[in-house]
Amino acid sequence: MTEVILSKIAVMFIIMAIGFVCGKIGLIDSKGNKILSNVTLLLVNPLVMFVSYQREYSSAIAKNLFISLGISVLVMTLQIAIAVVLIPKKRDNSAIERLTVILTNCGFMGIPLVESVFGGEGVIYLSMYVTVFNVVAWTYGISQMTGKASARTTVKNLCTPAIFAIVLGLVFYFCRISLPSIIKEPLETIGNMNTPMAMLVAGATLSGTNIVKCLKKIRVYIITAVHLLAIPLIAAAILYVFSKLGISSEVLRVLLIAISCPSAVITTMFSHRYGKDSVYASELFAVSTLLSAGSIPLVMWLFSLMGV
Repeated sequence: MTEVILSKIAVMFIIMAIGFVCGKIGLIDSKGNKILSNVTLLLVNPLVMFVSYQREYSSAIAKNLFISLGISVLVMTLQIAIAVVLIPKKRDNSAIERLTVILTNCGFMGIPLVESVFGGEGVIYLSMYVTVFNVVAWTYGISQMTGKASARTTVKNLCTPAIFAIVLGLVFYFCRISLPSIIKEPLETIGNMNTPMAMLVAGATLSGTNIVKCLKKIRVYIITAVHLLAIPLIAAAILYVFSKLGISSEVLRVLLIAISCPSAVITTMFSHRYGKDSVYASELFAVSTLLSAGSIPLVMWLFSLMGV
């Protein structure tokens, strides 16, 4: 499995490199990248998750869904606790660093990677982690960025296409509603755009960062190491315990991939939106994305050595 993941990551990073070049030569400017990002985030990603539920009902998959949700909540709670302990609120850019440690790029990078390795069933399990990610990002994440939160704003922020697609997909799945092929096929075709579009957006985003400059910052490496190595390895140990309880290895491997993904681009977006240091957020995103090419295969290889 490690070889397959490494191969898929190589393909994704080649597409990302193309996006980087497109950003540098102006073929994808900041305005165009924002449009591509919105299309991917608000249309393509949700369709991938919705279509993944268009399959024959299985009690085993249904059971694994709830298990995936429970483990996702547990791990995300642990990630928040680690971030709070390691990064005092009084530090400059504490909100950015905490969200960098907590939030992974499970949508842009996790979905195409899991889909290519495990197929549609893997995306179903990943959708539970994505759901928890969205809840945390749009509640805890915004409260960190703004220093305040209201119930009304929280409810409004949770009404995202990704969560809507997951809820609708679950309804269709448990009610055993299958779309006719004339509708399902176009949705699947759009969903197939997910990997190239997500990686082009990531590459174009990196092109706007002074990579050489941010590679010289020790603090960037510390935060990135916590995100890419410390948390995934702690999570791997927890998932190993679950494997001994008879939990599906596929569910555990999917969740570990989601946890091991680089820092989420949404942290940079929030930084822009709420007047934080978006340059620093971009630097953390850039370095974690580049180093994840080595860290993800490493974490998954170590997990395989544990017999999962």
